[in-house]
Amino acid sequence: MWSMTMADGEPVTYNPLNNSNGSSVSSPQQQQIPDQEPDEQGVKLGLGDFIFYSVLVGKAATADDWNTVMACFVAILIGLCLTLLILAIVKKALPALPISIFAGILFYACTRFCIKPMCDQMAIHQVYV
Repeated sequence: MWSMTMADGEPVTYNPLNNSNGSSVSSPQQQQIPDQEPDEQGVKLGLGDFIFYSVLVGKAATADDWNTVMACFVAILIGLCLTLLILAIVKKALPALPISIFAGILFYACTRFCIKPMCDQMAIHQVYV
């Protein structure tokens, strides 16, 4: 079924499955999508999600190391992309925090406690990669 609106605001509907007497034949594959306002369509992210993301990046900023801050920032973006990917597959409402926060904490710990000391030791011994 195709729907479009004319310039005068009158909707025009075309259904190729109509038979000669004007009634439509519906197939089981054809799903009706409920009319939604533009505000109700799409993915919404709550304000609380952004607060938790900023707290994690703020904690990483206290480490005085830009590598840790950028690692947390990238991890949050990767987690958000994974959440959106899973949302597209599952097509159910999902919480936005768990994957992003887990990835952010993992990247924070790895960068802060593994990569930063290694980079410091490499700088002390003047080893450059």
